[in-house]
Amino acid sequence: MRKVPLVRAAHLNVYLEVLREQGVPVHKGLDRAGLPTTVDETPNYYLSVPKVLDFVSANGGAGAAMELGFAAARSMGLDGLRPQTRTAILSAPSGLARLQAAASRATRENGALIASMVTRGDDLRVVCDIVGYRDSPALAYAEWLQLQAFISIVRSVAGPSWCPAEMTFISKRAPPAAALETFPNTRILMGRTHTSIVVPRVLLGRPCPVDPAAVASALDPPQDRACLATAEMIREILKTYLRDRPLRIGELAEILGTSERSLQRHLGAENLKFSTLVAEARYQVACEMLSRGDMSVTDVAYSTGYENPSHFSRAFRRFTGLSPRQYQCSIHPQPMEPCNIDASSNGR
Repeated sequence: MRKVPLVRAAHLNVYLEVLREQGVPVHKGLDRAGLPTTVDETPNYYLSVPKVLDFVSANGGAGAAMELGFAAARSMGLDGLRPQTRTAILSAPSGLARLQAAASRATRENGALIASMVTRGDDLRVVCDIVGYRDSPALAYAEWLQLQAFISIVRSVAGPSWCPAEMTFISKRAPPAAALETFPNTRILMGRTHTSIVVPRVLLGRPCPVDPAAVASALDPPQDRACLATAEMIREILKTYLRDRPLRIGELAEILGTSERSLQRHLGAENLKFSTLVAEARYQVACEMLSRGDMSVTDVAYSTGYENPSHFSRAFRRFTGLSPRQYQCSIHPQPMEPCNIDASSNGR
């Protein structure tokens, strides 16, 4: 038997809000589609993707698919994501890491959604395809919603007015006038192979200051707030010791007043790894050093505890998609070392 993909009810609720404003009797429509009529009250419950798309198609109007999709997407931001997903995104240390956190959790929002990222020169194409519905008329309703989620993530780094240089849609319907007004400088292409946006790699390479209040508001149980604060505190402690040498986990446990085993158990319960926290602390310190412009990449590598610049460059790329030298070029027009923004650069 074929597995039916599921989607969080929160993604249907944004459509319901627009349809109610248009005077559509959504209660009857939900009942006919075999969906719970109290779906507004259970945003974290999961529903059948085919039933949700059938409902939206039946009640949205055949000629207004893109209009309804865009109108619903305008109210879809990070607040509509699972608390755990928002936490992972908002606590990620760079724009690229935030997109990676969202892409790796996309199927937990929508089981039919596959997100990926492809580097093309100085840009990153973020692909968010709803698999299995390429030929469905309902796809036109859903594409704007998926794109808006990733646009919101980039805006959490670049600011609320950021717009992608290009957006592509699988649907062949013309984009609504409201979308053209909202994205006047964006190239919107219809009938393409993927649903995607294009983001400058340099933009994603810059560090994201973590807003503890924003992250805390994304968490459910109060005890999780303390756990997240501990993770933030650990990174700050690790940063203090990097210039000397990176702390070992036993030394960190002693500083925190606990045993190494208890600390490992705590990190495991929070789905955290000590090595990841060390890498994040190194990345944050490296960004600070590179941004000042008075240190070479080699000096930054050794100052953050790496054995050699090559290891540092590979680790830095995982957070930014850029080499340390490329990152420094994006900050300073005349860096200490020659710049090469070409995608083929190995960052050494």
